[in-house]
Amino acid sequence: MRAKANLRSDLAEALRREVIEGRIEPGTRINESQLSLELGVSRTPLREALFALESERLIASEPARGFFVAPLSAREVREIYPIGRELGLLALRTVRHVPAATLDRLEAINGRFAAARARAERAQRLDDEFHATLIASCPNRRLLEMLGAVQRSMARYERTYMGDARDVARSARQHAQIIRALRAENLDTALEVLRDHWDYGASRLVQKLGEVF
Repeated sequence: MRAKANLRSDLAEALRREVIEGRIEPGTRINESQLSLELGVSRTPLREALFALESERLIASEPARGFFVAPLSAREVREIYPIGRELGLLALRTVRHVPAATLDRLEAINGRFAAARARAERAQRLDDEFHATLIASCPNRRLLEMLGAVQRSMARYERTYMGDARDVARSARQHAQIIRALRAENLDTALEVLRDHWDYGASRLVQKLGEVF
């Protein structure tokens, strides 16, 4: 049973990366028979993996169409980013005090992030690392699990955002403001900048998708 669960998890992770990194484009129909042959697995664990990704809204399905990669949607940005924002703010508020050693690490991560502005994949990984490190000492495990689930749904959008060097540069500046506020033990200012950080990202993505935030 554990081996089956591990196979399903491994398949879901492999497909998640393919979708997030754009190797399977939005709207692409997924041929289960062909994919199962390519991956060397039966269709049962593959379908279970696809259903798992459907719960994350990376994959969608229709009766006559089967599974396909969900299109990017301004509506989804409007729905999930405010949730992520509030969970992220709550997590940082719960941390309350970020040690100096962690702040030093955040500065180092942010320096690498700023330098990666022309490489979307690396910028996204470093941004994820920055935010994970920021709230790593949050004692509420359930809160972190909820935030992680939302962030997985956001991953494709974050990749789109990181494709613009100017937006990466702005995010790096906001990261730096958060660090400075936390060094000064001004949690309220850090939370305010973090809120603006989330809202700016959402507004830019909605614009990129052709709508007004």
